[in-house]
Amino acid sequence: MSNSCVLPFHSWLVELRRHFHQYPELAYREEKTAAKIAEVLGGLGISCRTGVGGTGVVAAVEAAKPGPTVALRADIDALPIDEKTDVPYRSRHPGVMHACGHDGHTAMALGTARFLMDSGWRDRGAGRVLFIFQPAEESGAGARAMLNSGAFDGEKVDAIFAGHVHPEVPAGQVGIASDISNASSDVIVIKLTGKGGHGAQPHLCIDPVVAAAHLVTQIQFIVSRGVSPLDSAVVTIGKFNAGTARNVIPEEAVLEGTVRTLRPKVREVIFQRLQELVEGAEKAHGVSCDFSVIDGYPMLVNDPEVVRFARRTAADILGEQNVRTERPRMGAEDFAYFAGRWPAVLIRIGCRDPQAESGPGLHSPWFDFDESALDCGVRLFAALLENYAGR
Repeated sequence: MSNSCVLPFHSWLVELRRHFHQYPELAYREEKTAAKIAEVLGGLGISCRTGVGGTGVVAAVEAAKPGPTVALRADIDALPIDEKTDVPYRSRHPGVMHACGHDGHTAMALGTARFLMDSGWRDRGAGRVLFIFQPAEESGAGARAMLNSGAFDGEKVDAIFAGHVHPEVPAGQVGIASDISNASSDVIVIKLTGKGGHGAQPHLCIDPVVAAAHLVTQIQFIVSRGVSPLDSAVVTIGKFNAGTARNVIPEEAVLEGTVRTLRPKVREVIFQRLQELVEGAEKAHGVSCDFSVIDGYPMLVNDPEVVRFARRTAADILGEQNVRTERPRMGAEDFAYFAGRWPAVLIRIGCRDPQAESGPGLHSPWFDFDESALDCGVRLFAALLENYAGR
């Protein structure tokens, strides 16, 4: 670990992260996680509000001098994954795991609060800091729920920051996208209804499985032949449900998938083409189709001014050589809702062991990270909050 990053309370920070890792909770069920966050904040002399947007926690800290209001958001929910690591702090909740680093994000935010308190920022600094611990990032749009709760009505936040650990980036480095950070994400559901019957008499049936299989193949051509090679888009069918027995042609087949785009116009083109393909399946195979779109997370766009500030600050804290310009990611991030309300930037925190060439990725049952990333994240976020609030 770099000496410039290591904190005096490194052991406390690691212990905290490992506590959250051992007791993961799914979206809107983060009661014990929220209680632990409130307990730690209380120990730092910081009061907080719980139950925001379901199970969210919000704390506000004011410095002696007036100044801007800035915020730091950390997501706190886990994933429905059965952990396969053999670390001593592995999940104690079967089928639930912090496989996306939210345990680290939560620990970093609490560590940032401690750093500011220990350094005397409250007495010597300026402005006001909001610490936002958000539920349900993985599913359930917890950011939107917190904003819709009314807790932030009338709140003028000059800048909001968030971090996300990334195993592609070595610990000690960070990445920041110049504008578009993450894609929009929508859910598609296509229900194909035919006429069921005996598997030995397909001529007496209308087979929705064949129609659905043909449709899955056609959908793969939307991006490769319907979207400009200079644009990015993903259409994935991840779920195909049909049938109850090997010798029965079922009545229906259901496809579910995801659409990821970086431009609203591309999103429109994909949905239009999907509708045309569904109508074509009806005519070609004699099935009836129901096509629906469930709006997902919007595109996350970083604020240019906040990006410039974050890059300068990161270069000062970590060294210019450790600040990378990142390309947009096709993964969705509901921090986009906060970015739609206030100037924002999402920072990708390197968390891979610098001595390793690769490791398990996010959402893997083997995922873990180099805990020196916690110290670097705390130092960076403390500097971002203090310097922006003191401007």
